[in-house]
Amino acid sequence: MNYEKVYPKESIKHLVCFFWNFEADVDATSSYQHSSVASIYPKLAFQYIPGMKISKNHEAINLFNSGFQSQTDTFCQLSAEQKVGVFGIYFQPYAIPFLFDLPTSEITNQNIEIAELLGKEGVFLEEKVLNCVNTQERVAVVTKYLEQRINKFSPRLADIIPAIQHIVFHKGSTKMTEVLQQQFLSQRQFERNFKLLTGFSPKNFSRIVRFEKSIENAINQDLSLTEVALQAGYFDQSHMIREFRAFTGKKPVAYFSEDLSLFVKE
Repeated sequence: MNYEKVYPKESIKHLVCFFWNFEADVDATSSYQHSSVASIYPKLAFQYIPGMKISKNHEAINLFNSGFQSQTDTFCQLSAEQKVGVFGIYFQPYAIPFLFDLPTSEITNQNIEIAELLGKEGVFLEEKVLNCVNTQERVAVVTKYLEQRINKFSPRLADIIPAIQHIVFHKGSTKMTEVLQQQFLSQRQFERNFKLLTGFSPKNFSRIVRFEKSIENAINQDLSLTEVALQAGYFDQSHMIREFRAFTGKKPVAYFSEDLSLFVKE
């Protein structure tokens, strides 16, 4: 398997975390399995070598050739039994409205074909990306497209972005009263705008941030489960187990037994 990460140019890095390219040469006897779990980050993926399947409730179907994997508070299983190649864009949590003029909350927990969301424009972008011969060309094509799509931040929404960044920076362990003190909005207005940008309430967003950060800590620092729980800000190990069951469908021990380093480590 090969995984490549490319960071965006200055013009789009406020909306794009990074690009990625993944290839796996597998077959039915050595299949590829990946747990797709809760995440605050929406993604756009293109299968230039198709073959990925998605499973929910033990039923596997073909994943779209190109489409959006939205921010989610649930989980599914991705798999392949043949050679696959996937190129994707890992967006900032608040990027969707500023690129696609769409409330993020409208696509929460969905996998959506690119043509369904972007129409003919999406079909044209898909064709251009799938005709590229390497990662650099794919990055260039998508970067140019995104540069043309960027909408200016409206003051109403731009003021929410520092609050989102504050929660992420503090790994989900921050009090909402602290966040609200930085806003000139009522709590109801703030929560409405926050959900429009991220697809989640501030509370659920913080839960998922803590969960994602706990995975990074566990892999990059070789910690015990108790240490992971305490460092991530969980009350105790039992609290972390409940969150992992909600966001992965598994206990932490089972989840961490999978090979996660390919995607988490730099």
